[in-house]
Amino acid sequence: MSKRGAFEAVHDPVVDEQVLLAETGAGLRVRVMPTDRFAESAAVVTFRYGSTDLGFGDGAQRHDSPEGVAHYLEHKLFEDEEIQVFQRFASRGAKVNAMTGFTRTTYHFTAIDQVEQNLEDLLGLVSRAHITTENVDKERGIIEQELRMYEDSVDYRLFFDFLGCLYERHPVRHPVGGTVESIQEITADELLECFGAFYRTRNAALAVAGPADPEMVLEVAERCQLAAGAPAESVWPEDLGPVGSARRDRTVQLPRTKVYLGFKEQSLVADPEERLQRQLNTEVLLDLLFSAASETREGLRRRGLVDDSLGSTYMSDFNFGFSMLDCETSRPDEVVAALQQALLTPVKVDDDYLERMRRKFTGKYVRSFGRVHGLAYSQAALALEDLEPFGSLARLQAVTAETVQARQAEHCREDAFAVVVGTPG
Repeated sequence: MSKRGAFEAVHDPVVDEQVLLAETGAGLRVRVMPTDRFAESAAVVTFRYGSTDLGFGDGAQRHDSPEGVAHYLEHKLFEDEEIQVFQRFASRGAKVNAMTGFTRTTYHFTAIDQVEQNLEDLLGLVSRAHITTENVDKERGIIEQELRMYEDSVDYRLFFDFLGCLYERHPVRHPVGGTVESIQEITADELLECFGAFYRTRNAALAVAGPADPEMVLEVAERCQLAAGAPAESVWPEDLGPVGSARRDRTVQLPRTKVYLGFKEQSLVADPEERLQRQLNTEVLLDLLFSAASETREGLRRRGLVDDSLGSTYMSDFNFGFSMLDCETSRPDEVVAALQQALLTPVKVDDDYLERMRRKFTGKYVRSFGRVHGLAYSQAALALEDLEPFGSLARLQAVTAETVQARQAEHCREDAFAVVVGTPG
């Protein structure tokens, strides 16, 4: 790490890229990845506040929120009538958007020029809350339409059925936007309370990638009016035991049966570096078992149990984690039994596979530098956790046969397994 003005500079010799790290006087973490490889610059500001933050505070001071409040707040800030977000950014040729997830809310834009003005507006819209009873009620109908659109998606419903099986109490089981019923409880006072609790400098990170001037970025960040200080402390119900329900069936409008299955994490990892290493070990396990070139997948395919619809994923954060497989099939019970057996049977990891895996994952890492928005998004996420910019390859080298086998033994447990079957009807 070296100094570059007010920034600390970190260079990665593998991809020959540099990230500049700084922090404003108010405590906002800032990262800039200056590169002329792109015509566009991308900016991302992200907050550690998402749909699972439904309670904060302690005892008599505890505040409980309705499902969907983080998403509702994103809508209200993004639809700021004073800034007129879409019109202002579009007039400069910029693309702007926002999204809410389980643990983060993120606002971002890409632009070829006038980056400073766009950055001023992006930080402006997240720094103040022009929220009234009238504009909150006006937005309710728009959010209702969005929620009903999601509820029309079979995959959406089956996915949250699956989370509802894994988790009996944890709010990750609830749709990110809440439900049509839950958002009726969201008021202007509720949104203002949550804005004040979580939209703060020590709960946020800003990252910019592309040909933008780093000093300009830091100057704009210093002028940001986001409230200084740490956020409120979120509270979640402990839900680390066995799954709430081992199986759920639903009749769906699909031509073939759809199956979702997987395991719930029964422990949490506080250290973000350890959490990323655990995630990588899990992804390697799933790759070993179910990638297109895996022997296990080929054996299942030859038995007629799986086809190209089979997919696998792992999702985790500081307060939840789960693996998930999904596929279409005409033989759901056989498929569930076969996939569960594959996941529970101890894997063999040889040196040839590890070498191929490292090449494959290194290729994915290098390709990730091909999208300017992806660079800004990933650096904002790392900054939010105070993680170094280029840790992926070191984590990859730390993966061994023993770490993958230990991860399987820890994660793939029968009492942590659940399945959802969507049957045509």
